Amino acid sequence: MNILNEVFIEPELSIKKREFKPASYLRREFTINSEIDRAEIYITACGLYLGYVNGRQITNQVFMPGFTYYKKRLQYQTYDVTSLITKGTNVIGVILGDGWYRGKIGGSSKRNLYGTKTKLALILKIHLSDNTEFTLTTDDKWKATQDGPIRKSDWKDGEIYDARKELTGWLEPNFDESQWHEVLSANYSGNLVPSEGEEILEHEKFSPDVIITPDGSTVLDFKQNLFGYVEFTVEGKAGHQIKLSHGETLDEHGNFTLKNLTLQNPIFNFLFQSSKLLQEIHYTLKGGQQIYKPHFTAHGFRYVKIENWPEPIKPENFASIAVYSDMQETGSFECSNPLVNQLVHNSLWSQKSNFLDIPTDCPQRERAGWTGDIACYAPTAVYLMNVRKFLKKWMKDLSLQQRKNGRVASIVPDVGILSFTDGAAGWADAAVIVPYILYNAYGDILILEEQYESMKNWIDFLKRRAKKTHYSRWLKKNPYKKYTIDYGFQYGEWLEPGNVMAYDGIKGFLWPDFEIATAYYAYSSKLMSEISAILGKEVESQKYQELCEKIKEGYRYNYTDEGTINSKRQCKYVRPVALDLISEEEKKEAMKKLNELVIKNNYKIGTGFLTTPFILQQLCKYGYSETAYGMLENTERPGWLYEVKNGATTIWENWNGKDEKGKPTDSFNHYLMGSVTSWLFSHAAGIRPLEPGYKRVMIKPIPGGSFTYVNCSFKSASGLIKSSWTKNGENFNLNIEVPTEAEVILPDNTKKAVPKGVYEFSCKIPSKS
Repeated sequence: MNILNEVFIEPELSIKKREFKPASYLRREFTINSEIDRAEIYITACGLYLGYVNGRQITNQVFMPGFTYYKKRLQYQTYDVTSLITKGTNVIGVILGDGWYRGKIGGSSKRNLYGTKTKLALILKIHLSDNTEFTLTTDDKWKATQDGPIRKSDWKDGEIYDARKELTGWLEPNFDESQWHEVLSANYSGNLVPSEGEEILEHEKFSPDVIITPDGSTVLDFKQNLFGYVEFTVEGKAGHQIKLSHGETLDEHGNFTLKNLTLQNPIFNFLFQSSKLLQEIHYTLKGGQQIYKPHFTAHGFRYVKIENWPEPIKPENFASIAVYSDMQETGSFECSNPLVNQLVHNSLWSQKSNFLDIPTDCPQRERAGWTGDIACYAPTAVYLMNVRKFLKKWMKDLSLQQRKNGRVASIVPDVGILSFTDGAAGWADAAVIVPYILYNAYGDILILEEQYESMKNWIDFLKRRAKKTHYSRWLKKNPYKKYTIDYGFQYGEWLEPGNVMAYDGIKGFLWPDFEIATAYYAYSSKLMSEISAILGKEVESQKYQELCEKIKEGYRYNYTDEGTINSKRQCKYVRPVALDLISEEEKKEAMKKLNELVIKNNYKIGTGFLTTPFILQQLCKYGYSETAYGMLENTERPGWLYEVKNGATTIWENWNGKDEKGKPTDSFNHYLMGSVTSWLFSHAAGIRPLEPGYKRVMIKPIPGGSFTYVNCSFKSASGLIKSSWTKNGENFNLNIEVPTEAEVILPDNTKKAVPKGVYEFSCKIPSKS
């Protein structure tokens, strides 16, 4: 639909760049003299749009046209509006809000990143019964106003709405638009592409409890942390103003707070331009009973503080509405430990909260597409929901935003800050890791083909980076200099228990952890060798395998004692084993030491972002399944179930999210530490792919801990897989359903090869020596 590029208009005549603007309202009347056979609208905007034909919305999707790397591409949508068009006079109306295009985005809440004026492009095509076609486009015949009820529409700050200014009749024929003004012609320099992601829709609704906090505030508790907004019904006098503030948690005194989402460190305040998070709705009544929900903003929240409400507050007058991309839920997991079941629920809800068109880190403070977060979490994401289409769309933006030298961004799409961190290990490696995970989950070779050049460019960048040396390693003897990364900003393990975000960031700049950089250089090279072979590129596959082996030698020389690891940090044992950087015998010794370290630490988790997804897997692989279960079921801080015991309904960003006194820190809706959920599917239930897309399946459940049963189902790309087991003493009973050939491995190591079908198996669980 390239013709859309030719019909952009701007509804604002002049603006002040630093000021927030009201939403723009646009309309166009037209007449149809024949019967209608078929009618379609093609529409996009720089900003967000709501479209109407004759007073009815053209879609139930929200926050359209979605978020892409606007400097390079913008999505357009196509809607069938046949049922909305009538013979005679018709009206098209559009409301434009700031959205990601010029509203606050990212941790710095930068505004006007992609442009300073909203724009609209629309084409209506009507196929008439007389075999003629009527076409209407955005042009100089449209009229616009900024004098409507939406006085401010910011993606992060919220919305200011004055119901007294509602434009009665503006979506009907013969409306008096004499006070409206003309529009300006405009252009968009990027590519227009059809929608590639999932639809963004409203989903679950929740009713609140009304509580009075110790400081006397009235607060609604919706009992589920989410990303979305509140719909409310209110009655009062015209001109009465009310305010809603949205937050995730109560503070240590039981009062409403947003302090946990405010960066407390002065250096980070400088880097992030000291941006205050608002998440507010300001609503002015028009008189009488009225219903309202926001148009172009959403919030990360569980609690809502109500101020200046004009009548007794009734729970039935409020509903929180969850908004996220419309992905099919594919995985369910239940076991005998209810705390673990809540943990799975929390992971799913953090995924829902952060999968609104792009995979974000958190739905309040930053709302940014951090590459490292999804690289770590993707193995869980593919179990819980069908994310193939969702992540393929995001990966295209990663490629488009990738620099000419191959350096991969830390945040996709761009939010205008922290570009100096681009290329950080474990983050930028998402360019290779995420397509690889998608291919194995869905068997979709196209994702590898589409992303291959981007992956190659990333490895080529690392080859060049390996030629540079950071000042901290100038005096270090290193015969493997060509194969180790000793340069550039590195986020490191990130947020190990007890670490503070600000200081992890400072350390990544001044004293980067190059062990991690070299480890991921090897890992991405290894995956590139596999990917090249899958695509039939045998020469390149061999080249990447040889590169990987050299990097591993360099890693072993620089970061181990001839293969031996000695550290008090759990991640230092997990990483070289999980990423296959040392020999098998060295891995066994490393896992033995890790097992001892975990037990000595009373089974408390000690990893940060990068190795949390791997730690339980590797403990199980090397025979320490009871230690893995002990770590999973630990209820003390730090630990997954400590969060659950403290009322979490989503995953916390920081292991220290709430201390023993109840003081909150950082985001309470950040999926990454929920990456442990993939272990519940792949190890506790034992569902794993033997071939990409689950064309062959492995069922290898590993019982342990307090679990006496597991019920798990997974809608794979090849069909429904079920794995349910019970344990009674040493007696183990397994029931499975598989859609394809499967290899079943029981806890006593009995192996069975079975075709598609439903089966039951039993065995005795070997005693632990």
